[in-house]
Amino acid sequence: MTSETLQLADVAATHALARQWAERAGPGQVIALVGDLGAGKTEFTRGFAKALEVPAAVAICSPTYLLLNLYEGGRRPLAHFDAYLMEAEDDLERAGFDDLRRDGYVILIEWADRVVDALPADTVWITLEQGDGPDQRSAEVVHAG
Repeated sequence: MTSETLQLADVAATHALARQWAERAGPGQVIALVGDLGAGKTEFTRGFAKALEVPAAVAICSPTYLLLNLYEGGRRPLAHFDAYLMEAEDDLERAGFDDLRRDGYVILIEWADRVVDALPADTVWITLEQGDGPDQRSAEVVHAG
């Protein structure tokens, strides 16, 4: 298990971290995003989608009230879950998690700490926290290798 903490000075740095993980992500990869409201989870997802070459005309937004947004047309299909309103671990499965993973989607899950037991052991965990400035963040990244 590897853990690293990074200081992200601005949105561009958040996008650069997302790009790094998008370049490494293979089909079925799960990335769990954790952090308070405004910590940068959706901004990370925007950078990730851009790195996957999701068409620029596609709006990347938090799926809080929908639970799931699918983004296709890039190098890999992207499933963007929001677990904030999920009440049980099996809500993730009912939303199609296992099927999408089998179908080769890269999966990002905001508020993933609400569905910990439903996630595979090789999940990459990224915890984002707000810094002193409006766009400053810190990120703790924990992954299997």
